[in-house]
Amino acid sequence: MIHRVDVAAFVMTKVSDRYGAERSVDGAPGGYDFISGPLAAALIEFRHFAELPEAVGPSVRTLNVLDPFFGPVVFTGVMVDDDRVEIADFADDPEYWDLLRSDPPD
Repeated sequence: MIHRVDVAAFVMTKVSDRYGAERSVDGAPGGYDFISGPLAAALIEFRHFAELPEAVGPSVRTLNVLDPFFGPVVFTGVMVDDDRVEIADFADDPEYWDLLRSDPPD
């Protein structure tokens, strides 16, 4: 079954607060880049909610998206009724790329 997927208002506020609307002067990605990148990927994947592994029960799933700009992003989706899933939250690490750059070579 393919589910309809919505994005919680909380997620959109979090994207706006964290990334703003525009790219930074340095070229760091902005909110539009997040929405059209990892969030768009999550919207597609959560359509197949039942095929994703359970997170903390049958109505909650998590999805890991590795994005070349944002690094790993973990999305949480919740089944709100029989045919609708809501992306309720996401977690990412804004320091991810800095951490990788600081990792000493082998």
